[in-house]
Amino acid sequence: MRSQLRFVMHPDDEAVLVSELLRDPAVLFIDGPRWKSATPLTTRDIFAVGSYCIIWSPEDLRQLAADFMPTANDWYCRSEYATIQFLRSSITDTAITDGRLAIGTGLADKKTTESVEGRYKVLSRAIKNTYRNSIVRWRYSRSPKAPANPSSSANVGKPDNSLWVGPAAMAWLAADPARHIKNVAAPLIEGTIS
Repeated sequence: MRSQLRFVMHPDDEAVLVSELLRDPAVLFIDGPRWKSATPLTTRDIFAVGSYCIIWSPEDLRQLAADFMPTANDWYCRSEYATIQFLRSSITDTAITDGRLAIGTGLADKKTTESVEGRYKVLSRAIKNTYRNSIVRWRYSRSPKAPANPSSSANVGKPDNSLWVGPAAMAWLAADPARHIKNVAAPLIEGTIS
């Protein structure tokens, strides 16, 4: 199964999701898919990892495999099929970035697949039950908004039904009209709540 769920999470939203995830005592975080040794450092502290972290349980796959990358002098995870990739939202000044949870369990054995997909579904359900979608409209940040009605500008797209916005992120965005969502994949695109 290949799947992803896009979101915008304020740190308070993330704390709620992480507490749900850590109910499983075997779940660990790894800082990104690249490591300085063949075996990654693991933690249960989300603040000890960066914006791209891997969610892994040794109960799904006892040990993650990695390939040495001589050009970068580090190791790259070859077992991402047994993990959930967690690209975290971040806040800088007036922007909050979008993030995502993703899995690709196609190469995993049945037990690993069922476990990873089950964990992903629990997280997805938790997000979809408390976050809102179809409320963000994207626009090219360098184009002017229509002066009379900014939301009617030809530069503003239709509501994005694939992006889920957390309740704390909604409150943070609503508190200041200058605040917006930055699309990590397309830096010149920004989103506003409609």
